Amino acid sequence: MAGDMSSISGSQNESRPMVDEPQFDPDQRGIFRSLSESFISLFIAVLLFRTFAAEGYMISTGSMAPCLLGFHKRVECPTCKHLFAFGVAYDTDEPGEAEELQRSRSRAVCPNCGQTGIDLSDVPRNHGDQLLVNKQAYLYYKPRRWEIVVFRNPAKAIEAYVKRVVGLPGEQLQINDGDVYIDGQLVRKDYDQQRAMRILVHDHDHRPERDASFRPHWQPVNDDAVDMRETRHPAGWQVDDNGFVLHQGHERRPDQEPFRWIEYRHWVRTGGVHESSVTLDEWPMEVEPSEVPQIGLVYAPLAKTLSFTGAMAESSLKKIESLTDDERFRATMRQLFESSHVAPLTDDYGYNPAEGGTIPNPVRDIMVSCRVHFQSGSGEFALQMSDGHQNYTCVLDASRREVRLLVGDSEAAVATGEWPKSIDKGMATVEMALIDQQVVLAINGKPALPSWPITIPDGTPVPRHPIRLGARGLDLRVDQLKIYRDVYYTTSRGRHGINRPYVLKDDEYFVMGDNSPVSHDSRRWDEAPVHRSLLLGKPFLVHLPSKPGRLRIGNYEMHLRLPDTERIRLLR
Repeated sequence: MAGDMSSISGSQNESRPMVDEPQFDPDQRGIFRSLSESFISLFIAVLLFRTFAAEGYMISTGSMAPCLLGFHKRVECPTCKHLFAFGVAYDTDEPGEAEELQRSRSRAVCPNCGQTGIDLSDVPRNHGDQLLVNKQAYLYYKPRRWEIVVFRNPAKAIEAYVKRVVGLPGEQLQINDGDVYIDGQLVRKDYDQQRAMRILVHDHDHRPERDASFRPHWQPVNDDAVDMRETRHPAGWQVDDNGFVLHQGHERRPDQEPFRWIEYRHWVRTGGVHESSVTLDEWPMEVEPSEVPQIGLVYAPLAKTLSFTGAMAESSLKKIESLTDDERFRATMRQLFESSHVAPLTDDYGYNPAEGGTIPNPVRDIMVSCRVHFQSGSGEFALQMSDGHQNYTCVLDASRREVRLLVGDSEAAVATGEWPKSIDKGMATVEMALIDQQVVLAINGKPALPSWPITIPDGTPVPRHPIRLGARGLDLRVDQLKIYRDVYYTTSRGRHGINRPYVLKDDEYFVMGDNSPVSHDSRRWDEAPVHRSLLLGKPFLVHLPSKPGRLRIGNYEMHLRLPDTERIRLLR
């Protein structure tokens, strides 16, 4: 109707007055009135937008870290320069738990290199992520599994919570070995969901430069380790800044050459509950057991094994070595020392206090990402992962221009895919994952093979050497090496979906936080489910994030909040 009225008022047949009428000049309203009307209009628009479309929420606690951050400190590791968030506010409804966590917030552990005792006293506190939430989302469709949702606290409706949807209406949910089972079947995430939930474990670009005790996590396999001082044309990998280089593109028959491998070893500085053992034929006669430090060293004479739990301290090694001149025993102890520092990956969170009282769980659901620069040659590049029971190898074959998956020692592919055209540009980001008992391979952000389901027998140990990459017959460079893990859902202090399946009714959802050890959610609440009527909306944007800054004028220092554009992102 407005369009019709406008066209009539513009008609040439309309009679017009013969005298000039004063024309209205908007500027005659005055600046104050103009600004007031603009402010009121903006206020109404914002009010309508917040009421019917979207609303902003700030996260205070760290139950969804590191995907979404609550109040935290931005910490730069003094050893490896890795930047990470350390939480200063957590979900808690246990008496005394808040005080216990508060006492342990003065020191942090770097999640990348394991540096302990990082002093936080001079690190300013930073605000949590601010979410823009689509309040209309669930008017048109129901929440999907693995989506992040904002909802009212079932026990206190004035509080808004943010968690991830894991169980849907009518399902029977149970947590087992860190994974989610629905109606007795393991739930598997697709590639995009894995990327959205993955947690960084190690970044090869951030390694301590002046730390003699640190061991690089990526190392050439022994047979391929080459001393660059002894040969001008090494057959194996060479270390090159933050990457590795291989020169084999000149080979005429690359398929006849052996693969050259680089292996990932999850080296830890201290702690752990993993057990390491070496062979020791005989305990030295001159070493009295009473003289050996009480560090958990165990010798089994019948099995002829010497074992140790956790990572051995160097001071303990030196103490034991000083007790004897038996060089074979001392060499065995050094072997055990080195072995004890290679551990399975665990569900540690650099975001949480190290003294939180939780024992890390070993995890096998991991992803490796690397950037590969293909330069010349017609050979193959491979990523190999182990679940502790079987090896899975993804091969990028430049001569056949195909991608294939091999299982175990078999050379027959169980799955093949086309050579991605994006590789022809000479560089590709290659990702491989063993998450939720399936093999996933992606190249430049797109799956290159259909996901391949696998079965892991009960009792299979978590591998200590889970990943390696190799190549033959190629000139290439590999860099930007990163290791991630999946969220491991813990069961400690859980009430629901732990020992038996939890049955969800119509319009009920089971929600959990990514920071599983400290998240209070459907596992721990008196009443587990979140009813659909409590849903406030779906967050789709982290907006207006900030980082702490300092302004110094003379002897006066002021803390500021500065925009942090790196944290602005869309949420899946």
